[in-house]
Formats: sequence, C-alpha cells, structure tokens
Amino acid sequence: MPFDRRHAARRFIQPCCQGQQQSRPFLFLPMRPLAQIVAVIAGGFILSVGLPDPAIAQIVAQAPADSQTSTARQYYNIPAGPLASALRSLASSAGLLLTFTEGQISGKTTGGLRGQYTVQEALAHLLGNSGLQVTRLANGSYVVQKMSTIEPSPANVTLPLMTVSAPTLKQGTAEEGYQVSNISGIGLWGERSLRDTPYSMSVVPADLIENVNAQNMGQIFKMNPLTQEPFIQNFTGVPFATIRGFQTSSPVYDGIHLYANGSAVSVIEIDRVEILSGTSGFLYGGNRVGGAVNYVTKNSTNVPLRRLTFGNYGGTQFYGHADIGGKFDDRGRFGYRANLLYQGGDTAIGEPINQKVANIVLDGHLTDTLYADVKYTYNDYSKEATQPLFYMRERISIDTSKRYSPKWASNDLESHKAYTSLRWDPTKYFTLRSAFFYQDTRMRVNQISLDEQANKTFIPRMTNSPWEKHENYGGYIYLDSRFSTFAVDHKLTLGYSSTFHEMLLRGNGTVYLSGNTNFLLSELKNIAEPDWGASFGSGSMATAYTTRNDNILIGDDISFNDQWSAMVGLNYATTAYKLDGIYGDSNYEKSKLTPTASLLYKPIEKVTTYVSYMEALEASIIVGNTYANRGEVLSPLLSKQYEVGLKYDINPNLLLSTALFRIEKTNRYSDLATPIPRYVQDGLQVHNGVELVLTGKVTDNLTIMGGGTLMDIGVEKSNDPALEGKKPTNAASRMGKIYAEYALPWIPGLNLTGGIYYTGERYANVANTDKIPSYTLYDIGARYTTRVLDKALIVRLNVINLTGKNYWQDQYNLGVPRTIAFSVSTMF
Repeated sequence: MPFDRRHAARRFIQPCCQGQQQSRPFLFLPMRPLAQIVAVIAGGFILSVGLPDPAIAQIVAQAPADSQTSTARQYYNIPAGPLASALRSLASSAGLLLTFTEGQISGKTTGGLRGQYTVQEALAHLLGNSGLQVTRLANGSYVVQKMSTIEPSPANVTLPLMTVSAPTLKQGTAEEGYQVSNISGIGLWGERSLRDTPYSMSVVPADLIENVNAQNMGQIFKMNPLTQEPFIQNFTGVPFATIRGFQTSSPVYDGIHLYANGSAVSVIEIDRVEILSGTSGFLYGGNRVGGAVNYVTKNSTNVPLRRLTFGNYGGTQFYGHADIGGKFDDRGRFGYRANLLYQGGDTAIGEPINQKVANIVLDGHLTDTLYADVKYTYNDYSKEATQPLFYMRERISIDTSKRYSPKWASNDLESHKAYTSLRWDPTKYFTLRSAFFYQDTRMRVNQISLDEQANKTFIPRMTNSPWEKHENYGGYIYLDSRFSTFAVDHKLTLGYSSTFHEMLLRGNGTVYLSGNTNFLLSELKNIAEPDWGASFGSGSMATAYTTRNDNILIGDDISFNDQWSAMVGLNYATTAYKLDGIYGDSNYEKSKLTPTASLLYKPIEKVTTYVSYMEALEASIIVGNTYANRGEVLSPLLSKQYEVGLKYDINPNLLLSTALFRIEKTNRYSDLATPIPRYVQDGLQVHNGVELVLTGKVTDNLTIMGGGTLMDIGVEKSNDPALEGKKPTNAASRMGKIYAEYALPWIPGLNLTGGIYYTGERYANVANTDKIPSYTLYDIGARYTTRVLDKALIVRLNVINLTGKNYWQDQYNLGVPRTIAFSVSTMF
C-alpha cells in the first residue's frame, strides 16, 4: 500500500518552559551569499543541539466522538518503526488525546499494527514488551506510563502541548518544520524511515508548496539544497531539474517511472515530492544518473476536509482551488479526495495563461488485509507569448521582467491521467504491492529560438508542432516476504516494473523556419506569424516512435541486529526504442544486469551512517527536434555511483543529512554548431562532491530548510583532446540555499518567511568559453493563521526574486522576474 497520509500527525509545539529566552528573528547578515547560508545553518545546528526535547508530548486528534469510544473497532495499518511515530499515527487515526513523555519512549521501537482493534487493544499491541502501559482517564484521554506507575488523576497531569489537530492528518506540516519521518517507498524498497534510507534524499511536503504559493515545481527546486533551479517545460509543467550536475527530466509518479513527454503534473495533486539525489537506475530504470523526483499524490483524509483557496500567482494570474476530502463510512474504511483548480490571467511579464485541473481519488480497505485506490486527473493548459530560447554568442545580461515573444508563440495541452494501486497483506510474512498508470496527452507547441548576432541583434528560428499525442503506460508488482535465518531478519522483495511511451505525430510533424531578418529584443514581440504551409497539421496521426523500459528486480533488506543492516539487490534492466515514420524505421534493445549494495550502521539510536554502491543502465535517447541530428538514437550508457553518508535526528523535528559521492558517466552534450547544433556523446563525466541538508524546527519558533552542494566535476577520457578537463554544461559546482520561517511570539499566528539561494557559475558550452554567471536570489514573505467565524483562515504573501535580479536559469532560458504572489485559504 502506498504511504498512508492518514496515519501521520500534525503537531503544534509550544515552549516547554515558561520564561525561556526567545530566539532572535532571522537576519540577513552583511556577508557573501554562500557565507550567509553556511553561517545560518551552522548557527541553527548549534542552537538545536543545545535545546532539550519537550518534556511531555500531548497528542490530540480531532475526530467524530464515536471514534473515541473504548469499544469501537477500527482498522489500523501502522508500520514497524520508532514507537513515537507509531503512537502519533494511532492517535491521528483514532482521534484521541494521548499523553507521553519523550523520555519514556526514546529509543523504543514497535513491530507495528495491522487489522481491526479497539483503541485499548491497539495501544497495548504497540507498547508490547516496552515496559509501558496505557491508562484511560475520566475525560476519555489516555496516558502512557511505566507499568509500576500509579494511575494519575486528570488534576495532576501537567501538559505542555504537542497537538495533532489538522484536518488532513499528514506528515511534513508547517508545525513540524516540514520534516517527514517516513518516505512512501523508493523503487522496489517499500515504505521506510527517511533516516534509515541509504541514499541522500529530501522531501518537500504539500504544506511547503502551498505556503510559498508555488504554481509549479520550479519555485520548490529553486529552494531545495540538492537541486539547481530548473527550466520548466512550457507545455507540460515538468521541471528539468539538475541534481549532482546531471539533468533529470523524466518524473516518477507514485513510484512509477514515466517519460517527460506528455507527463503533465499539477501541484494541486501532490501530497509530497521525494527528491532522491544520486544515481537511481537500479530503482526506477534508465535515464536517471543525477537523481530522481517522485511525485507522491494525495489520498483521502481521515476527517472531513473542506478548504477553498483564492489567490494570485503573479501579474493577473488569479486562481481558485477547492480541496475536499473525507470518509464515506463511520468505520473509516472508504474515503475520497477531490482537488479542483481554475487559473487564468497574465504572468508577471504578460504571458496569458489558462488552466483547468480536476483530480479525483477514491480509496479504501476492501477487507482487513486488502487496500486499493483509484486516481484520475484531468489537465487543460494553454499559454501564449512563451519566452523564447536564447542561443548566445556572448553571455550578456537580459532584462527578465520583459516579454520577448509574440502571442502566437504558444502551447496547448490536454491530459487524462489514471492511476490505481493495490496492497494485500495476507499474513505478517507476505505483502503484495502493485500499481498501474496510464496517461493520454494531446499537445501542440509553437516555439521561437533566437540566435544572437555580433551586433547584439537576433535572428529568430521558429518551430511549430501540430497536435501530437503521447501515451504513457507504467506499472509494477512487488512481493515482499519476511523471514529469519538464525538471528538475521530478511525482507526479500521480488518484482517487475515496466514503462512504455508512444508518440504519435500528424503528417510530417514539426515545421522549422529560419528567419533572415535581424531584430532588436524590443522588436521581437511584434514579429508576424509566418506561413507554415498549406499541408501543416494535415494528414493522419501515426506513430513516430515508441520507448520501453523493463526491470526484473530482486532485493534483500537485511537486519543483522539493532545497529547493523544491509540492502542488496540486482536489476536486469532492458531499454528499447522503435522508430517509425518521419524518424525512419529502426529498432534498438539492450539489457544489462545492474547491482546495488548498501551497508548501514547506527552507532546510536538517532544516527544512521551508510555506504552504498549502485550501477544503472542509462536509456538510449532520441535526439530532440532542436538539433540537426534530430531522430538519431544515441546508444545506452552505464553509470556508476559510490556514496558515503550520515543522517542525524537532532530532535524529533530536525534532521541533518550529509553525503560524499562519486558518479561516473559517459558525457552527452550539444556541440553548439551554427546555425543548428548537434547532440552527441563522447568522453567520461566524473562528478565528485559533498552534500549537506538540514530540515526542520531549530527552535519552537524557527524553521529552516537549508544546505548546499560542493562538487569537483570534469570530463575525462574523451576522443577529443580539447574536451579533456572541461566541465560539463549547465552544472554548478557550488550551491548554497536556506529557507527560514520565524513565528513571532508576540503576534500569535504570524510567521515571517524568507530565503537566500546561491547558485555558482556554470558553462554553457563544452569548450567552456561561454560562462553562465553565478547568482543569488532573495525571497521574503509572511503567513498569518487565524480563525474567522470559527473557521481556520490562512493568508499568505510571497515576493519571489525580491531584488529583481536578471539571471540565466540555464544556457537557453532566462530566469524568473520579481513576482508577487498571495493567497487566502479558508475552511467551509
């Protein structure tokens, strides 16, 4: 079963000691940007280590009154792991008030819970042989105590509050410092603790996406310490994120690998984004050397949710969003979720946008051991006057606050997406997990590219693709078996995953026209639309190419004792292409056995260290339409990664992660020939680096998400001696980022937010003669939470790129201009 958001807890943490000195507000110090970030992270680490955990935790979950009766039975599915997480999940699911001290449960674990239980039975099962017991008080609440403790009365229990009261009952809330304890799963490995996952990862929850008013994932990746700010594919909204110096474009959707073309993703359907930094071909199949981005979508809520949000993404882009969820039955077995969005208006630079999204979810426990869900998303998106691509002779600064394309440079997309998953737990020894995905996308793209001339004018190149169709199929089936050999515990997983993509074009496909007139930048938005020819868009729809990835996997999650564990696996990976029509007629298929191995050691309960090795078959690619050798198939590649890492739970809501890594991969690049470049592969890219990420609550009032990446990258063993020692294109060797929120103690409900995001210099060409300058971006904002007519109300304001910095996202795309976004959310 995919990670069940219903079992997670939202906590409001109040100071445990009266009169404790409050931390100072977040300050912008007069340092260099990277130094600012390092100083703030270091200060936060010192602050957090010096602060004690709250003395007593009181968990309250809002639920119907009948759910709190001691005799009512309810279905629970709580995974094994830390006792604290399990108790919070139970309190959230059952809708009860549960009190315990952090000292009581620190370091204790539980075997989990699955099936129908009363509250008393469920609590007793989780506590097991922990030496603890639970007592029900007269007011219906519960207290965890040592077995020898005398039952207290309500009058002698002092409770500094840690409260679970969110209607969505999910992990990673703002009150938790956006920290997530479990991941939904990664490849064939199922749900597991983030700290005990032997890969560098960062999780972005829905609360953060909403609170920064992100209209797509570009804003989130700009803030994330592991990713460069990406170019957003205009016609699908899919970000082309760069992780560890490698571009990652193909998304993962609820654990299923997809192809970038036609894989539209909307922020309103996302519950969290799990960002894996590093080679992931073993986990998801080919084409992910630097990392993978898994979009985990929303499920039903455990208690009724009725929320309306009205806002503006910048310019005149007003939008309305409804989020509705709950359960159909009193027992909470079957649930629903619906997210609806309408967006219309102009961006901050005058690009007209219109978008309609509908996301529907039905899920439930068909039996005590069988869970299933069905999800459907419709997306209708159109955009005019899309900014052009720039091919520069000299890397000059261009004003990003202006539009440079006429309105006829536009794109349209219509997508239907369906997903279903199933989880069956017939016994405690076996679990069957499966999922299937299908997406049907129709889209058209009209794009302008600009070639800079020596006199600083530009000659436009124009492409127009008639309506084309993309079909994405994907799925997996995994069987988990649990057993022991002597004193060693195993979770052995066998499985198969597959992805298939078909592209259908009408007639002769894309039309390419090159201009012969020089234009100033100020003149470009007035150029007339050319004549695309009488036959443009005519003819029948026919297959242009198909791609397929198959993976046969086996993995063993081995636990030797409480300190030592290992994860080993093999993937027999196959990548295949078939070209038809305008791309010619050819087939290609290659298979290879790729291994992975990880060793984990926990010197103390709160610290996990690991070493890992992974190989991955990187899929062959078809050269895209913007290159002279379009349609050419480049052969598959094999990449290798070595990684050493450490993860430390500084406190229950603050996680520090760091990793050292080395990645080896064949170099692919554009030769930037004029007038049209070629896309080729030659040489070996070697990326050595270190990452650090700190996420969570440093104090009760201060939340940070920060960190950075330092890399030594270069090209080795090239057939072209001129490439030896050169740096790969669009790969920043240095990044430092921090986002912070500070809750003003003297104005309850008011949070000040802000961020500093530094990206180092990169190169736009393989000869390293075109340097993309480094840049630092600043964001500020505020969020106010209150109640009006006894309904929760949240007001958010964000200023993106506060200083109006002109910068380049990559070698072809301009950065995001200063943008003011705001929203108001209320329950109804």
